[in-house]
Amino acid sequence: MIKLLSFLVLIPLAVLLFCTFSALPDVAERKEMGLASQHIRAHAVEETGAINLVAAVLFDYRGFDTLGEITVVFSAVTSIALLFAGGKPSKSAEGLSPLAKRSVAALVPFIFLVGFYVILHGHISPGGGFQGGVVWGSLLILLGIVYGAAYAEEVVTHHAKKVAESLAALSFLGLACVGLFAGGWFFSNLGIGYPRGQPGTILSAGMIPLLSLAVGVKIGAGLAAIFYFMVSVDGKDEHGL
Repeated sequence: MIKLLSFLVLIPLAVLLFCTFSALPDVAERKEMGLASQHIRAHAVEETGAINLVAAVLFDYRGFDTLGEITVVFSAVTSIALLFAGGKPSKSAEGLSPLAKRSVAALVPFIFLVGFYVILHGHISPGGGFQGGVVWGSLLILLGIVYGAAYAEEVVTHHAKKVAESLAALSFLGLACVGLFAGGWFFSNLGIGYPRGQPGTILSAGMIPLLSLAVGVKIGAGLAAIFYFMVSVDGKDEHGL
């Protein structure tokens, strides 16, 4: 029975993959499609003001794709929140040794600044909102591991994480809509609503640094929220009752 079900699943999947690969463009079409990458390498700095071409692609040329990616993160956090609804953050964990706590306490400001630096400089150097957001999320998770869930909940509550993630998503959409109100288009970057600045400086690349900051907050809060939802005590209080 299991083998029959496996064949019923795998055969349609094989047909789907075959149809997908057969629909791929031929060599001539791929050469024409490659013109997009040539255009980005030649004109991205002029058109977006971002020295980091990856950031230019993520937050300008492929802004809609990035919107879809943060929507996936939002959906994941929402799904996990619904799955673990009713649970409470574990209050039993006391954390690690005093030496570990003191060591992490000394590192917390620097870890936070590293994340902020990666986000703020994402348009002029390797980095950006996704990378900096992971650093911030890892910092919140580290606090829960080293100091215990009770302390981590006092520092940044579940509610604060959810609010920060939601506001970051709304900020991302709001920034993208500024171009519409300025008479341009959705996700319009330079020239409409945002200053161009001098390429290579912090205050440049139009809305890209702001979008990167919104993504960083969302990713950091989302990852931390997922972690704390998954370590919750489902349906029990702090005494395990």
